[in-house]
Amino acid sequence: MIELKHITQEYDTADGKGKFFACKDVNVHVKPGDIFGIIGRSGAGKSTLVRCINLLNRPTSGSVIVDGKDLTKMSESELREERRSIGMIFQHFNLLSSRTVYGNVALPLELAGMPKDKIREKVMPLIELVGLSEHVNKYPSQLSGGQKQRVGIARALSSDPKILLSDEATSALDPETTQATLQLLKKINKELGLTIVMITHEMDVVKQICNRVVVMNKGVVVEEGAVLEVFRDPKNEVTQAMLGTALAARTIPASMVERVKKVLNTPGENGRKNHLIRLTFVGSSTTEPVLSRACSKFDLDFNILLGQVDEIQSESYGTLTIVMEGTTENFRQALNYIAERGVRVEELTNVI
Repeated sequence: MIELKHITQEYDTADGKGKFFACKDVNVHVKPGDIFGIIGRSGAGKSTLVRCINLLNRPTSGSVIVDGKDLTKMSESELREERRSIGMIFQHFNLLSSRTVYGNVALPLELAGMPKDKIREKVMPLIELVGLSEHVNKYPSQLSGGQKQRVGIARALSSDPKILLSDEATSALDPETTQATLQLLKKINKELGLTIVMITHEMDVVKQICNRVVVMNKGVVVEEGAVLEVFRDPKNEVTQAMLGTALAARTIPASMVERVKKVLNTPGENGRKNHLIRLTFVGSSTTEPVLSRACSKFDLDFNILLGQVDEIQSESYGTLTIVMEGTTENFRQALNYIAERGVRVEELTNVI
């Protein structure tokens, strides 16, 4: 659906002596029907990149291919027509204060020259879809932040787009309104089959709605993949830092490290040893007693150090860090038993 190939966006520096790269040789592929996240800190280049998709930013070099068409090779008139298939919603809503809910949603259709009766046939179902039927004649000043964003979403949908770009659309909203907006976007994705590209700096947003994600830093992509995999095993330090509290259950606090080292280096009786293990559970394995069954079957003891269960894209996800005691042979057999039941097993040796 969307292919960004070798996208580079460069600017001259203020002193005129060098170049600043907002994006540098970025490659991104978004499949039809994806809810695709682009995440990064402020200044990472994510907004620049997403605005290249509809050529609001024309990249210095690279190709923007949407639905098989290279937008960078189009004339201005061809580009205007193609942009009708790409809707966009913004952080600060960008509504016209002099127009009602109806008037704001209708504006793109009016500019396109659609007859008034056809506009009404188009606009009213969209206002109903976003849950604003009771507010159709209100002005933006009479609406809450969440309601304003719903107007923005309805307006973006008015031209029947195939793609919806969301530029920090929830960052100005309170947590409850953010949840409602994300649920609406998921509904739109499912019912209308829209491909959605979301820019955000909030991992909670990515966790709840996106199925794939790229992480940007200083204009380049530093990590990409399925959201569940990125959360389960973040490779880049930027990703790890952005996950923050989501990784808290994976990291042994400094105050515990010396005690853990002591336990690991203290041999048990009859050849038993202590091992530091991290288990990652996904889906149904989060509710199955895999660990207790393994320990019972292979004569092992365990002590829980850290643990957390969360939900990513309606999929249960949990991590558990434990000290496991047993003979080497039984320990290895237990790890195989656990892994065979869909649990990821890692022996942690970096604290010893």
